[in-house]
Amino acid sequence: MVLAGLNLRTVFASLPPLLDDVRADLGLSAGVAGLLTAGPVVCFGLFAPLAPLLARRVAVERLLVVAALLTALGAATRGLGGTAALFAGTLLAGLAVAVAQALVPILVRVRFPVRASVLTGGFSMALTFGASIAAGLAVPLAHTFGDWQGALAVFAIPAALAALVWLLPRGETQTVLEHAPPLNLHRVRGSWSIALYFGLQSMAFYTGLTWLPSVLESHGYGEGAAGALLALASGVQVVPAFLVPVLAGRRESQAGILVALALLGLAAIAGLIAAPGAAFLWMTLLGIAQGGALGLALVLPVLRGATGPAVAALTAMALSVGYLFASVGPFLAGVAHDATGGWTLPLLFMAAITSAEIVVGLPACRNWSVGT
Repeated sequence: MVLAGLNLRTVFASLPPLLDDVRADLGLSAGVAGLLTAGPVVCFGLFAPLAPLLARRVAVERLLVVAALLTALGAATRGLGGTAALFAGTLLAGLAVAVAQALVPILVRVRFPVRASVLTGGFSMALTFGASIAAGLAVPLAHTFGDWQGALAVFAIPAALAALVWLLPRGETQTVLEHAPPLNLHRVRGSWSIALYFGLQSMAFYTGLTWLPSVLESHGYGEGAAGALLALASGVQVVPAFLVPVLAGRRESQAGILVALALLGLAAIAGLIAAPGAAFLWMTLLGIAQGGALGLALVLPVLRGATGPAVAALTAMALSVGYLFASVGPFLAGVAHDATGGWTLPLLFMAAITSAEIVVGLPACRNWSVGT
C-alpha cells in the first residue's frame, strides 16, 4: 500500500518546479500550463467511479498492478518531448492514478477493517512523501539530464518497480468487492459534505502545487530554492498525513481537527502574502495543514462507511465529485495571474478555498454512518 501511494503524486509533483522551463520551451501561457495540473485532476474525477465497478470483477491487487504500469507508461511518454506527448503522458498517468487511489480504501476496509485508520494514515503519508521526493528531485534531475523531459520521464522507474512488487506471489486471498444494493448517496447530506470537502482541500493543494514555485520565484527565490521550498511543504505533510487519520479514527467527531487544520492553512497563506521573505516558515505551516487535510479527507469515507461496498461508494463519490470540483483551481489561479500580472489574487483565491473547507466539511465530521 505504501508503494502504491508513493507513485500516485510523483508524476504531477515533479512538473511544477520545472513549469517555467516547460512554458518557455513550449510557448505555453499560464492558463494553458495550469491545464497540465488540472487535466489529471479531471481524470481523477471522471475515472474514480470505475474503481468499485472493476473491483467487483477483478482482484484489487491485480488492478493495482495495471494502474502502476500505466503510470509508468505515462511518465515515460512525457519524456518524448513536445506539447502533445506532455499532455498525453500526463493524462494517461491521471487515468491510472484515478483508479488506483480509489482502490486502496476499498482494499483497506475489506481486508483490514480493524486497522483501517492506521493503514489509511500510512497510505496518505506515502502520497505526501512521494510528492516531496518528486518536487525536490525535479530541478536536480533536469540539471543532470540537461532538459526537463528526462527529469519527468525518470519517474516511470519507481512506478514500474511498484508494479513488479505487487506482481510477486504472496499466497494470500485476492480481494474482490462484494455486490451490494445501491445506497443512493446523492440523497445523503453527509456524503455531499465528504465529497465537497475532498474537492476543496484538493483544489487548494493542486493550486499551490502548480503555482507556489512561481510565486516564490517572483519574490526573488531561485528555481532550485523554490523547488526546495515546495519539497519542504510536501515533506512535512508526511507526519500529519499519517497522524490525522489515526487521531480521527479515535474520535466520534472530527470537527475540531477540521477547524484547526483550516486555520493553520489560512495563517500560512496570509504569511506568504504579507511576509514572503519568511517563506520557509509559511511553507512548513502550509505543508502541515495540507497534509492533515488530505489525511482527514481520505479517512472520512472509511469512517462513515459501515461496509466495504459503502466505503467504496463513498470513496468513489468523494473522488469523482471532489476532483472534478478541484480541477478548475489551477486554471483559475493561472487566469487570475494572467489578468493581474501578480500573485496576490491567486493567493487570496487559495485562502478563500481554505476557509470554505470549514463550512462544507463540518457535516462530514459528525458521527454518522451509511450502509448499515
